[in-house]
Amino acid sequence: VVVLLTGCSSMRSGVKVGDQEFTSASIQKSVDEILAARKTVDTSQMKLVNGPDLLRDQAQFFVVKTLMDQIAIDMSLDVSLTDVAARRTDVIARLASPAELPAALVSANLPASNLDPYLRVLIISERLQDNFVKSGAPESELPLYIDKLVVDTANKLGVKVNPKYGKWNAKLASIEASDVTDGAV
Repeated sequence: VVVLLTGCSSMRSGVKVGDQEFTSASIQKSVDEILAARKTVDTSQMKLVNGPDLLRDQAQFFVVKTLMDQIAIDMSLDVSLTDVAARRTDVIARLASPAELPAALVSANLPASNLDPYLRVLIISERLQDNFVKSGAPESELPLYIDKLVVDTANKLGVKVNPKYGKWNAKLASIEASDVTDGAV
């Protein structure tokens, strides 16, 4: 019974970052939302990810969101709901019409339910970049700086990924494609 329950538990597990766990169902919910939204817009000119790549992208989003939230805490960056709402208003204002938002989200492989968390990640990233530049560091080193923060935070918290989504690469803090059959086929 314990082996059976352990097996079922691991099937429900999606990704775990530190003490935050995201179930396979929550990741699948994002995928399902994206797939449903694709049916409502013209996708003929869009480059979209599908299948395992879409699952992996959504799992990676949950990881990145959690890591960036922790970085914001560690670096004392406050991103309020008002900041996110203002960014959302700005994003929508940049579109030719608010009616274009669903197509823009589909094109970005982003479910509408993750728009605000995605905008929060962007704001955190921008504030980190601003602080880095204000400290006198060269702009050319920005990507390395952000990457190091993300990798260090991932290593500090620990990340576990269900093999269904891929294999965790601790050096890059990313989920990479893997052989889900583990060589059995």
